Amino acid sequence: MSRNKILRAGVVVLATFGLGILGCASSNDAPIRPIIQDADLVGKNYSAADALLARTPWLKERRDPLLAASFVDINNLETSSGLGRVIGEQVGSQFTQQGFTVIEIRMRDNIYVAEGSGEFALSRSVREISQSHNAAAVIAGTYAVGRQSVFVNARLIRATDNLVLAAHDYVLPLGPDARALLAAH
Repeated sequence: MSRNKILRAGVVVLATFGLGILGCASSNDAPIRPIIQDADLVGKNYSAADALLARTPWLKERRDPLLAASFVDINNLETSSGLGRVIGEQVGSQFTQQGFTVIEIRMRDNIYVAEGSGEFALSRSVREISQSHNAAAVIAGTYAVGRQSVFVNARLIRATDNLVLAAHDYVLPLGPDARALLAAH
């Protein structure tokens, strides 16, 4: 039996030594990053629209038309991307599905942003469009790209005086589709 104990002790020592070597070898390897999967972009943007509507229940009763703008890059408020345009269109689509009249405008033609302030400033043409369509508000927002996520801020802004009526923040994972949309300017 003494011999069995010695053999077992030897096996334990070898096994421990072997695991130590394997552990050392793997610690020198670069960490494996998990593959980031895209979120349900349509679902997340529809939920953002629903959150804006939940914060402005009086708007449902009025049913005034709304203007929908592209969401812009928070680091360069004069630019957008495929992702910013898709977000603006999908949030606007959900408002349409909820019974609102949504008038689409293109940011570079009709809306500009006050650089440095981080807030939207409506141009004269947007005010004219909102007055001619009796628009109550503008659906707009910003996004910021992080290492693994895109941080989105959706806003419903009163067209007459730029007052933020409702806001909703959410995060999109920076998966392959989101990356491709960000690259599309």
